[in-house]
Amino acid sequence: MMGKTHIFMGTAIAFALTMPDTSIGILTAAAGGALGGMMPDIDLDSLKNIKDVNTKATAGAIVAVCFAIDFLFKCGIIESMKNSNPTIMLVGLVLFIALYFIGAAADHRGFTHSILATVIYTAVVGLMCQPLIIPFAIGYASHILLDCTNKKKVRVFFPAKKGIRFKMFYASKKANVVFYYIGIACTALLVLIAFIRMIMR
Repeated sequence: MMGKTHIFMGTAIAFALTMPDTSIGILTAAAGGALGGMMPDIDLDSLKNIKDVNTKATAGAIVAVCFAIDFLFKCGIIESMKNSNPTIMLVGLVLFIALYFIGAAADHRGFTHSILATVIYTAVVGLMCQPLIIPFAIGYASHILLDCTNKKKVRVFFPAKKGIRFKMFYASKKANVVFYYIGIACTALLVLIAFIRMIMR
């Protein structure tokens, strides 16, 4: 699947599995699901692919908006980070930057599309912002699972060389469009349900 499809499917699945009914839950599901859904594709060369740049910008915008809302309305994400150990957060940031460049240098659908990477990247995100751990992991895992439906192998058990592919869809054809709109529709619906649940608490 293509980048924006992964972002919206990751967000939708994060909402579906966490079923948030608080403002912090809604914001972390959106930010974590979008970031996790995008993250495995850091192994794509952005300099050669403008669509990849747009994907990363979209995920970054969603995260930025969520943090801006949190800052304005004090929902709890930033407060949680303030209460965290600053040294641990700094270590997490340094590791995240390092892992970003390591992932960017990796072969596509290799290391960054593995269970190992899911655990490592989720742990590092947790060092920086603990409330994002679960939705980020969900978004990340959803990306890998969706890519496994394609024709190209995904090295889920990296460093093992064998990959998984279910040969159900091509990554950039009709199925991608279908999943893209499903992701958007489900995200919108689940956000609405989350707001209703929050109001009715």
